[in-house]
Amino acid sequence: MNGVEKTVLTSLPADRYKAKDVAELYHSRWEIEVGFRNLKSSLLDNALVLRSRKVDLLEQEVWGMLLAYNLIRREATRVVEKHKKAPSEMSFKFAFQFIATEMIVLGNTVSPGTIPKRLEHLRGNLEAVFIKKRPRPSRPGAVKMSKTRYPVNAYAAPLK
Repeated sequence: MNGVEKTVLTSLPADRYKAKDVAELYHSRWEIEVGFRNLKSSLLDNALVLRSRKVDLLEQEVWGMLLAYNLIRREATRVVEKHKKAPSEMSFKFAFQFIATEMIVLGNTVSPGTIPKRLEHLRGNLEAVFIKKRPRPSRPGAVKMSKTRYPVNAYAAPLK
């Protein structure tokens, strides 16, 4: 891809799947993982969020999160299209924070007739969250430390 050789390890049989197809599928899967990361770390702030104890209410929470995620993506997409940029050039985290703040202000709008003007204002200011240059790891294969919300007990006895 673009003159750069990449290696992808897979258990798929080479006689049935072309390397290019596997690489494209991996890229698509990576985009899905980025979406999940945006949901978990940006939108939900790494919090335990499914608090409901009933299935119907759990479904409602999940649908609410997905709706919020898609609304933020929709507004971000409108902005990147307007400025002829790639979607990857907009930070989801900063777009979310910006839009959430603007929604609070919009909620205090006295006249519903001013909402379209406020939305245009929001879209105009959203361009401030474009990423100038996405940082890359300094070396390939860098291992990220897992953030866990559970305490580690250093004095735990080994299992026998």
